[in-house]
Amino acid sequence: MKKNLILNILRTAFFIVFVLLLTITLINPKKTQTNILKAIISDYQNDEILIDLSQKYSGRLNVIIESEDLQKIAKVKTEFLAKTDKDAFKKDFSSSDQLEEFINTYKYFNANLLSPSTREKIEQDNTEEVKLESIERLYNPLSINIIPLEEDPFLLFNNYIEHLPSSQTQIPVEHNGIFYEIINLNLKNNIALSPSLLNTEIKKIVELSKDLEQKNQGVKIHLAGSPIHTYYASSKSMTEINVICVLSLLFITILCKLYFKTLKILIPIFISLTLGMLYGYFVTSLFFDSIHILTFVFSTTLIGICVDYSLHYFAHNKDIKSIIKSLSVSMITTVCAFLMLLFSQIELLKQIAIFTATGLFSVYSFVVLFYPIICKNLSVDETNSSFIELIFSSQINKKVKITFALICALTMIIGLSTIKFNDDIKDMYKPPKNLIESEKLYSQVSNNTSTTGFIIITDSDMQKILEKEEKITKNIPEDKYISLSRFLPSKKMQLKNQRLKHYLYTKELNNYATFLPESKRNKIINSKPRPGFLTEKRIPDEIKENFIISDNQSIIFVKEMDNEWFNKISQIDGIRYIELKKEISSKVKTCRENCIKLFLPAILVLYIILSCLYNPINAFKITAPSIIGGLFTIGILSIFHVDINLFHILALFLIIGFSLDYSIFRFSSNQNSIQTNSAVLISCATTVFSFLLLACTSFKLISSLGLILGLGLINSYILSLLLIKQKEI
Repeated sequence: MKKNLILNILRTAFFIVFVLLLTITLINPKKTQTNILKAIISDYQNDEILIDLSQKYSGRLNVIIESEDLQKIAKVKTEFLAKTDKDAFKKDFSSSDQLEEFINTYKYFNANLLSPSTREKIEQDNTEEVKLESIERLYNPLSINIIPLEEDPFLLFNNYIEHLPSSQTQIPVEHNGIFYEIINLNLKNNIALSPSLLNTEIKKIVELSKDLEQKNQGVKIHLAGSPIHTYYASSKSMTEINVICVLSLLFITILCKLYFKTLKILIPIFISLTLGMLYGYFVTSLFFDSIHILTFVFSTTLIGICVDYSLHYFAHNKDIKSIIKSLSVSMITTVCAFLMLLFSQIELLKQIAIFTATGLFSVYSFVVLFYPIICKNLSVDETNSSFIELIFSSQINKKVKITFALICALTMIIGLSTIKFNDDIKDMYKPPKNLIESEKLYSQVSNNTSTTGFIIITDSDMQKILEKEEKITKNIPEDKYISLSRFLPSKKMQLKNQRLKHYLYTKELNNYATFLPESKRNKIINSKPRPGFLTEKRIPDEIKENFIISDNQSIIFVKEMDNEWFNKISQIDGIRYIELKKEISSKVKTCRENCIKLFLPAILVLYIILSCLYNPINAFKITAPSIIGGLFTIGILSIFHVDINLFHILALFLIIGFSLDYSIFRFSSNQNSIQTNSAVLISCATTVFSFLLLACTSFKLISSLGLILGLGLINSYILSLLLIKQKEI
């Protein structure tokens, strides 16, 4: 009676906690995070700028229009921009109403503005070349005087505007006899960082591109940039994962029907898994501002472990007492293995630890507390297990065991001694052939073949930042960098430009501007610049948001970083150079190394727990199959020249979590060993089947995870048969 009371209290508490967590989550729902960098960075405060940069430029979409006919390109471009959802993309100041205001503002301060190349020539007293360039602009039939010649006889303002970095649209360029025009679009941050919203908007762009290609013969539209890769990768992966889920469910259904002679057991299994996933999500939401999408990918693998609990319950004829110890030990050791990830100082790993540990505990609790009630009238027919009995009753030859042990040892020694790691996040994704060609074409057409880096400028106010930018970029070719100071010279530089212009006018105006009356020339030479300066308050927000990170930080984009030049700027205070690809790879490497460091402590914790429950020798027999199976698989991959990445290492923890159950259930079963072996075999088969299907997916991250899990579980299962003798069961 007292026992039933305690069970009822625990059952009530299970649902009260569930409702409470559900209420908290509904009141304060958490967003899904897709930025891999934010998930793996351990020191968010020091690396916040790195995260901001990766988010800032994750929504840049490059549209390349290709045709042999310039008129068709112009027509398609106009129609494309007209049909593009303006609310989804950041406003382009050059195509908005602000353009006229922008030009008028710059015209007012034209005396303060010089292009970097013209300024350098005047500084070097190469005014003759400046004069020749001005004559060329003056007599160019396509040239339009933005400012009257009486105010700007050398057309220096035209020259300044022409030398500003291109806006979001570019003029057509010729490449191999074909014309191309690039349209650069930037998704708004809320869309770029939301997988569902991004896919919706990019799908519209893809459909629009195909529609315009069909309507305009001889025109091709290529798409490049992070958003299109995200769209294709997620769309294809979701399709593949849905197919895999259907096949896995079909496989589990067939096994249940063949072994248990009923499909009714799928109902409680589904309920337990759903509650486990929800519990994991609710508790993780309590501790984190957002949940990373990879947390869901990795944590859904707990389905394999949770199914084991149900299969053992039904395989043992719903006798919870006969398996309560095995279930409890399995749950405790697996939860402890995942909780070790809390010490990694990596947000993603902490999320996986909490999500998985909570999910496992809740499924265990549901099986123990509610299965005896909801499955009370569920009849499970006994099946003919003679085939399984034959497998497990067969004695394995000692020579076979020794041979297999030598193969495992040799494989691990060779593989682990020749292991190579790959921490490049881009190598974990293999894009479709058409996207590879689009990226290659974009690099060729835009002349953007080098790696882009970022120089972060930090100082007390905007004027000091601009002065520092100008000092850094003084000796860099204009086509190698883009900075705020190109659009907004410092006040000190504006004063310098005024002096240089006056020097040019004094020296060259009379023998250059003969088309102007002498009185006009004298007026220009003696005229004074308008008072005031061009400041950040006067330029469009669309420009500032590309360069200004905060009140005391700005970004310079550089295409190439010369070592000698880098050594010079590195000596300037408040300067930090970031090459995003290298920085991300460095963070992935740190995350991988932290996981490797946690592997041995996790094993020791599990060994100590099992030694207390059994004894040191038996604890070794239980843990050895999982450890050897995981390392053996890593060795095999290494021998076949597969580089090991972060997700292979994470898979080792999952292998232990899955396969440890096999050894615990087989070792702890004193009676009904055939039922135990049957449940272990079925659960292993269903799990391995699902993961080997994952290994066939096109997304390398998921396929690498599926491959190592599938192989690791097979190895661990076989090793458990060899290390745990039949007489011990």
